[in-house]
Amino acid sequence: MYNQMYLCDNAGNTVPPGVSSGDPIAASGIKITDDTAGADHTETVVAGATYKIMIDITTNGAFLFGIATTDTAANVIWFAPEKSVLVIKIPSGITLLHYQSLASGGSAYIVRLKD
Repeated sequence: MYNQMYLCDNAGNTVPPGVSSGDPIAASGIKITDDTAGADHTETVVAGATYKIMIDITTNGAFLFGIATTDTAANVIWFAPEKSVLVIKIPSGITLLHYQSLASGGSAYIVRLKD
């Protein structure tokens, strides 16, 4: 085949060519909602898995994500602006994704992608 594009994350893993693409695992979707902006929340994830995060366009909330906490700036690893889509890879040995919305009531959908 020709005219195919392959992208890699910073660890050399192949990732989808566009953040809105990807091959999701059926029934893996999770909806997260933050009714208390600025508070650290957690969601259980699969260590080493790749996830697509889609910020809900109707809630107007940007999100911070981390693997230890989101209470301090040093622990924020990913930022998803309002109305965006982000693809992340959970590090090995990590099973909790920490998150917080920058606006009360912000919500997002998390979908695991096939490796």
